[in-house]
Amino acid sequence: MNELADVTRFARDIRVETLKALTQLGFGHYGGSMSVVETLAVLYGEVMNIDPGDPDWSERDYFVLSKGHAGPALYSTLALKGYFPVEQLATLNENGTSLPSHPDRLKTRGVDATTGSLGQGFRLPQVLRCPTSWRNAVTGYSASSATAS
Repeated sequence: MNELADVTRFARDIRVETLKALTQLGFGHYGGSMSVVETLAVLYGEVMNIDPGDPDWSERDYFVLSKGHAGPALYSTLALKGYFPVEQLATLNENGTSLPSHPDRLKTRGVDATTGSLGQGFRLPQVLRCPTSWRNAVTGYSASSATAS
C-alpha cells in the first residue's frame, strides 16, 4: 500500500469486517472498535514492519492495543493482512475460539500483547523495547504495574 486511497480502502474493509463480526455476535464495543480503525489501517497498511507468514519474526514491529475492548478491529486487521482466514472472524467470542473479546497473545496469531482493561498496556511497549535478554528476565509483570497513575 502506497497511497491514501489504499489506506482508505483498507480502513473501510476493517470497518466492514468488524461490524459483521460484532453484528453476528450480537454485542460488543462498536464505538471503541470503530475509533481505532484508521490508526490500525495506517500502521498495518503503511508503517509497521510485519510478516503475517512469520508472526514471531524477531525483527518485526510490535503493536500493543492497550484499549483491549477494541479487539474486534484488531482481529479484522490481522485477518485482512493474512494472519488467519477472514472467515474465522465469525467465531468472535465463542467458546473455544482463538478470538476472545479482548486480545490474547496466547490465543490469537499476530497479537503481540494480552490486554483488556483501559491502560493495561500503557507501559508494555517500554518492556518490548528492551533487549530480548532483558525481556526474558522480566517476571511478574502485572496489570497493576502497567496502569497509569
